[in-house]
Amino acid sequence: MALPQALENYRKQYRKIKLFQDVASVLHWDSEVMMPEEGREYRSAQIAAVAELTHDWMTDKSFLNQIQSAKKSISELPESERSLWNRELEVLMEEKEKADKLPSEFVSEFAKVTNLAHAEWAEAKKGKNFQSFSKRLEELVQLSKKQADYFGYTTEPYDALLDSYEKAAKADQIQILFSDLKESLVPIVATAPKFNNPFPGPISIEKQTKFCNRLPALLGLTTKESRLDISNHPFSTSLGKGDKRITTRYSETDPLSSIFGVLHETGHSLYESGLSAMPEWPTPITEFLSLGIHESQSRLWENQVGRSLPFWEFVYPILLSDFELTDKELPFKELYQYINSTEKTKVRVEADQITYNLHIILRFEIERDLINGKIQVKDLPEIWNAKMKESFGLKIENDAEGVLQDIHWSMGAFGYFPTYTLGNIFSSQFFKKFTEEFPDSHNKFSLNGDFSDLLNWLRKNIHSKGKIYDVDTLMKQATGESPNAKHLISYLNGKIKEVTK
Repeated sequence: MALPQALENYRKQYRKIKLFQDVASVLHWDSEVMMPEEGREYRSAQIAAVAELTHDWMTDKSFLNQIQSAKKSISELPESERSLWNRELEVLMEEKEKADKLPSEFVSEFAKVTNLAHAEWAEAKKGKNFQSFSKRLEELVQLSKKQADYFGYTTEPYDALLDSYEKAAKADQIQILFSDLKESLVPIVATAPKFNNPFPGPISIEKQTKFCNRLPALLGLTTKESRLDISNHPFSTSLGKGDKRITTRYSETDPLSSIFGVLHETGHSLYESGLSAMPEWPTPITEFLSLGIHESQSRLWENQVGRSLPFWEFVYPILLSDFELTDKELPFKELYQYINSTEKTKVRVEADQITYNLHIILRFEIERDLINGKIQVKDLPEIWNAKMKESFGLKIENDAEGVLQDIHWSMGAFGYFPTYTLGNIFSSQFFKKFTEEFPDSHNKFSLNGDFSDLLNWLRKNIHSKGKIYDVDTLMKQATGESPNAKHLISYLNGKIKEVTK
């Protein structure tokens, strides 16, 4: 049966908007990976122009008329199809209503400033000098507060920004969840063992690249639809159907940094690849559900898989070959223990899976107070350093290892950080359920490097659902439970027992 013309018209306009949003993603990816630095200012203008254009199309009255006509025409469809179409238009209207609240000139300004801010942040970090970035950060904070005002809120400004990443989430609820989690993590951190770096010497970037290039395809993301590059901060992005980009960064003294960066970003791209395979892509319900769910996919492949014994039993001989080492130079037991070592560190992206959430809680508390006006940008280094001393007992020596270490604030992404810990919580629930349904999966992992059962389970239960359901409904359907941290705590306790046998 052919679709009513009103539905065809609406989707045609929606897909034009989506197409140009993907064009903006190409411009962003290129600016972080390939673009010569002198092109930054003009690239910022290009990105701002595309952002303003797509915003104008989204908020145009004619598009609203198309959506309203489409909604009326749903009654012409068979009853079995109406529910999904109603959900599609409901999701779109939520997105449109949010966009309608932002003036075009604000969208353009925000896009331009954040692109400029990235280069300034990278330079400030390189120079270990927060002061050189503080003026731009103050501008970003003010723009973000303005954005919160445009969106509107009934609780606190930070909630308006948080909603963009984790719909309907509230900071006070996350505070309770994080406080309970922190209370459970403190004794785990106290008993978790630290192991020394077992690598006999520096491993060249060339050797690491050879090994890292194998990993996406091993997990299920082929080179036909992805590529791996280098950037200052690892990230992944979807440039459209069949085009997923991953980046990592390399440390010759600690090759695990690049390896786990690739595993993490591959998880993100596998999710995007699964979404792209949904019927009728692209539509409003073939997008990712939330940043917490997105992070659950990256953290699952990075931690539950990437730090597991079966995974390393399979890749260990490959790593030895690519790194040109012998098992005597890099004993398996010492490598595996180091992979699961626990140590309080200053830098989040280098943190182990046990202390990582403490880094997120620290950032959540700071940015919440910053957006709510309780603290000022000029005081951030002092506040950051004091919290690191309190939570980790560590003294920050310079701004690069302190308040400047993350890219997120230069992107204006206030409200993003909590989704990392939510992702850890969700991933533990997903993996626990998967192993219950596939109890022999560890043998396939270790003997054949076969991760297809896991990827297919994620495709079926997470990726193919897009935005059809809300987070709580998706979690209940996939795992039988609402989101909770008990499986994460159980997993971390089990990991300690495993490496201390």
